[in-house]
Amino acid sequence: MMTFPYISQIVVNNCYTYQNFRIPNYELSQIRHIILTGKNGSGKTTILNRIAFLLSQLHDGKDREKGINDLKNTIRANMKHSLRNSWEQQLQYYNDIDLKYIEGNANVLIEHPEDYIISFFKAHRKVDLKEVETVTKEVEFIKLFKQNDTSGFINQFKQYLVNKKVYEAFDYMNSNDLKINQSKLFFDNLTLTLRSIFKDDQLELDFVQESFEFYLKLKDDRKVTFNQLSEGFSAYLSILMDLLMRADLLRKDKINYSLEPEGIVLIDEPETHLHLSMQYEILPLINKLFPKIQLVVATHSPAIISSLKNAVIYDLTSKDGASDWVLGSSFSELMIKHFGLENEYSSFADKIIFDINKAVRENSIDNLRAILIENDRYLTPSLRLEIESQIISINSRAD
Repeated sequence: MMTFPYISQIVVNNCYTYQNFRIPNYELSQIRHIILTGKNGSGKTTILNRIAFLLSQLHDGKDREKGINDLKNTIRANMKHSLRNSWEQQLQYYNDIDLKYIEGNANVLIEHPEDYIISFFKAHRKVDLKEVETVTKEVEFIKLFKQNDTSGFINQFKQYLVNKKVYEAFDYMNSNDLKINQSKLFFDNLTLTLRSIFKDDQLELDFVQESFEFYLKLKDDRKVTFNQLSEGFSAYLSILMDLLMRADLLRKDKINYSLEPEGIVLIDEPETHLHLSMQYEILPLINKLFPKIQLVVATHSPAIISSLKNAVIYDLTSKDGASDWVLGSSFSELMIKHFGLENEYSSFADKIIFDINKAVRENSIDNLRAILIENDRYLTPSLRLEIESQIISINSRAD
């Protein structure tokens, strides 16, 4: 069996903003996640798009050399074709970046694309679960599985769950214990995952067969459907829905429900719509559920970059790499050392501190008291205590 070719290095020739650098600065010798940071416009999304393009071409059976030659031949033979600009753009994509792999080449993706998970989650993810009216054929999901674009796949999640419940009923009728156990394992794992996300160890997933609807039953007895979830929970679940379905299809195909799927998953701005606590949890949960999948992530969030072990972090703006020290850093340290801010305070807090220091230098008790009054709602207890201490100190010196 061939070893999956995880990415060891991204060779960037051109991402518009910057040219000619490597991510990370050295080639990885074993699977590690890659997290890209940098200012807006630094090329994070461009790089993810180019990686997705290269992986999709491999998935379609074209290595780099064949893909470039096919495009060149097509352009030469169709100089006046309406798609010429599109073909030339794809040719440029090949030139923009190259990928190096831990095992040296990506032949396994060409020869056995159906055996691995390749997904790309774009920044603006919207879950619009389709209403279920009947059972569909599994072949429809297999077609979607072969696409790297996740939007259509995610929206069929409820349909996938309904299919499994209906097929499970047939399996009981036919006393097919193997398939019954496989289905039970899937729904048990899904329920445990949902309990983790909702911080509710009593959550249950209820299926109402008359309406083909699933309800999340919470410990306070509230019931909500997947469509009724907030944007935050929907954004969180959108990634997991896709990967859970892909993993289930692979396991069924291999008749191996202990299979840990291998693959590469690209995520642009996983923090979108997520509360800070969710930002910190999402990548570790994906890594726990799918330990053999390599994540390549673009983010602005200090919670994201400090959440994941076994990751290399690369700042496109400074061309600096970081790794294990990030896990031991506070958010304020990351804001200064990695994201390049002058300090961890807001600009409003900076102004208050500036005014306090000025008043202290001038020994102005009136100005310090004015700061207390004008900013009463915004002062932290420690900052309020500092101002009051300075007032006492100035008074004592005056006496």
